[in-house]
Amino acid sequence: MKTGSSKKIGTTLAAILTLAASSFLIPSAEAKKSAPRKMSDDIEKLENVSYMPGQPNADDRAHMFCLYTPKAPAGKSFPLIIYVHGGGWTSRPNSIPRWVPDFVRKGYGVAIVYYRLAQEGIFSSQIEDLNTALRYFKGNADKLHIDTNHIGLWGHSAGGHLVALMGASANSPALDIGGDKTISRDVQAVCDFSGPANLYDLGTKKYPKMEWDTVSPTSSLSLLLGGTASTQKARALEASPDTYVSPGDPPFLVMHGENDKVVPVEQSDDLVAALKKANVDTTYIRLPHEGHDIEHSKNIETARKFFDKHLKGDKH
Repeated sequence: MKTGSSKKIGTTLAAILTLAASSFLIPSAEAKKSAPRKMSDDIEKLENVSYMPGQPNADDRAHMFCLYTPKAPAGKSFPLIIYVHGGGWTSRPNSIPRWVPDFVRKGYGVAIVYYRLAQEGIFSSQIEDLNTALRYFKGNADKLHIDTNHIGLWGHSAGGHLVALMGASANSPALDIGGDKTISRDVQAVCDFSGPANLYDLGTKKYPKMEWDTVSPTSSLSLLLGGTASTQKARALEASPDTYVSPGDPPFLVMHGENDKVVPVEQSDDLVAALKKANVDTTYIRLPHEGHDIEHSKNIETARKFFDKHLKGDKH
């Protein structure tokens, strides 16, 4: 399978990308309110480090991560949550999520991972990067204080799509790209907030509440796929978590606002139906009266309890 190739973007297309990013998978209100809570002396920080050391262009933002762990004696390891950002596959956040310090103080390592945007490489560049990052963490677990047997994925919007894809395709040879292939891509939990699940349907079906352009050649989805979903059906399905769901997938928590006008809740309905059909341990929470931006207080606490259960063995 060919990985996504880089695309040169001219001034006009750059302007289009700015518009596309602003109209889809907008950064959460939590992120926009303020900078993240101050990191204190009890938290170890490893920021803006490449997970592709020694590779060409390894110092660019597309291949960076920030890792936050509790301070602890040598030899101590922590369950890891890998957080994958949204932004319509076309933009990156300016700050880390505000919940990060609290999660670290509760005993988690949290890695914020960046990846190539659609204008830097069409699909499957994004999954190649994230697989590389996951394998980097596993391969350097001792020095990073990571427990490789307790790793969870969390993403919102485009990030939700990508973590669902990582979890569902962990045992699929079709997306076994990126990083050291002797290291497994298995994880123990996946938390998907408002993520698309079937990109072909997203770009071809009509959804009653949806207000996002997924049809035009300049839409974020078309940029990711290298063309409209209707003309890139094979790639759209290749990029869809629905395609890979199978028995043995890790536990999933899927949360979606019923009034989401960006990514239709029906996308999560279909993903959850596939997961349950495959007998995957799945928790699905439809949020009445909520829209696309669901990464806030009570929902964050629900995610934490999910990770506590599957990464720490806590019972609630």
